[in-house]
Amino acid sequence: MEKYVVGIGAANVDIYGKSSIDIKLHYDHPSVINTGVGGVTRNILENVSLLGIKTVLLTAIGDDIYGHLIKSKSFKAGIDVSKVLKVKGARSGIFMQVQDKNNDMHLALCDMSVSQYIDIPYIKKNSNVIKKASAIILDPSINDDVFEYVLNNFNIPVFVDPVSEAYAKKMKKYVNRIYCLKPNISELEAITGTKINNDDNINEAALKLIKKGIKRLYVSLGAKGCAYYDYEGNYIKRGFKKVKKMINASGAGDSFFAAIIYAYIMNLNISDTIDKALAAGIVSTQSKEAINKKMSVRLLNQIIKEYKK
Repeated sequence: MEKYVVGIGAANVDIYGKSSIDIKLHYDHPSVINTGVGGVTRNILENVSLLGIKTVLLTAIGDDIYGHLIKSKSFKAGIDVSKVLKVKGARSGIFMQVQDKNNDMHLALCDMSVSQYIDIPYIKKNSNVIKKASAIILDPSINDDVFEYVLNNFNIPVFVDPVSEAYAKKMKKYVNRIYCLKPNISELEAITGTKINNDDNINEAALKLIKKGIKRLYVSLGAKGCAYYDYEGNYIKRGFKKVKKMINASGAGDSFFAAIIYAYIMNLNISDTIDKALAAGIVSTQSKEAINKKMSVRLLNQIIKEYKK
């Protein structure tokens, strides 16, 4: 039977505005504005799909024009959207980001109220799809009771990107049941309560999570790469050469995590997994949208040859 990944969580429309000048308060900025389809879980799934693995999205959308856009674009991207819940009268998720002239995020607003409809009855209705999956991507933004239900009722490796410090704190009580976690430094601090100023602090915090039950931990170090830890005692810190030109960094984390999940499904070793993940992050930065439609295993291998130190 063909292996596939189920993603349970957010899907939304993305609106990105890049200022052409320095950001000023209470000022009308000349900008370039782009729209696309996003949501952390949905974005990870699209990247996994581009890498050749079948994916299924479990999410909720409104019966509005944005909901239609989310579903149609996701379908065209190769994601199975047959189980997506359309909620009459609800607003589909929207994420708005303002970027400075250097392509970095200045501020963001999001309305994900539709996610409340991703509830236990919806999960139960789709339990047959979930229990046959090879991996589950679980969005920390979903309701606690749903998060708990999935962890307790499906004996399948769960992959989680904490997404933010606030959601990272929420992960504290679940770390003994999460297979793979991908925090950045601030999220690692939030989960463990460890103040991080150097590599020793990272090691201390990471080992706390491994001791509590996380099987595989990828700590994002931004431009410096990542640090990997696992329950077997392995540790790898690796970074690639500096990216020559960055167009949009907003989707790098999603692409990075997607490559980790792809590598897990394909049973790649840890060194190859890290290479693929770092390469996927670079591929993402070369697109105006959060997802680079050119993402492929072949392109990852090219990036590895070009950027690996």
